[in-house]
Amino acid sequence: MNQVILQLLNGLVVGSSLALVAAGLALLFGVLHIINFAQGDFFMMGGYAVWFSLNLTHNYVAAMVIGTVVVAIGGGLLLTAVIWPLLQRSAVLVLLATLGLSLILEQGATNLLGGDTKLVPPPLTLPIPIGPVLYPAYDLVVIAAGMGILLLGYFFLRYTRYGIWLRAVAQNRPMAAALGVPVPRVYVLAFMVSAGLAALAGGLLLPLQSVYPTIGNDVIANAFIIVVAGGLGNFRGAAIVALLVGEFQALGQLIPGIKPSVLTLALFGLVIVLLMVRAQRQHSVVRL
Repeated sequence: MNQVILQLLNGLVVGSSLALVAAGLALLFGVLHIINFAQGDFFMMGGYAVWFSLNLTHNYVAAMVIGTVVVAIGGGLLLTAVIWPLLQRSAVLVLLATLGLSLILEQGATNLLGGDTKLVPPPLTLPIPIGPVLYPAYDLVVIAAGMGILLLGYFFLRYTRYGIWLRAVAQNRPMAAALGVPVPRVYVLAFMVSAGLAALAGGLLLPLQSVYPTIGNDVIANAFIIVVAGGLGNFRGAAIVALLVGEFQALGQLIPGIKPSVLTLALFGLVIVLLMVRAQRQHSVVRL
């Protein structure tokens, strides 16, 4: 029973961080209808940015804020420079551009920082009793921070001016522009928020799993699974599915002889089945 509780909590840690990456990916697809292959690399950049900031400030909260803001602004401007000239072109060109950007960021990180891992100790080491188990305090902070940011993101999209503008552009870009919505500003905001969410997740997980140049590849595969299963462009759906994926992977480790690669294949299989069922339902609706 204790192992089940521990894995449920571990699933929330993984799920809440994956939700941040996937929510940013879903937001970008919802507003611009593009898939950003470099989203996992902003996760990597967030980890490095927090690692650098921590060496300078020696304060983890300050390092998190500085690292997230730097990557959000830098990543947003980088995506603007790469994607903006291609917005009116084929979607394949945009996809290839983000794939190229991902490769450049990975190779740049390898050349500048080396291929070794960077790890920092958790800022909190006090174990917290949860029922019959003791759980690290920092892991609980990751869960609370991830879910708190997702909740703030939901209210931002629903009730703030820029959130309403984002939803308006996602639903009908020409009509939103005709009604006075500053569409270029909304695009840049979407780029920055998407990069910032991934960077925040990378910074939060830095004390738990370290950072290295190709860590984004490990994250982006699960993020794509989550976004597809949650509905492309669905911020809330991506967040919910991310938590479920985290629990699925964590509880799957309790099964003897199950490797992580097998769990990943099982996730892909579930997504394929979900897409087939969803397509069948849509087809049925059309026939009626």
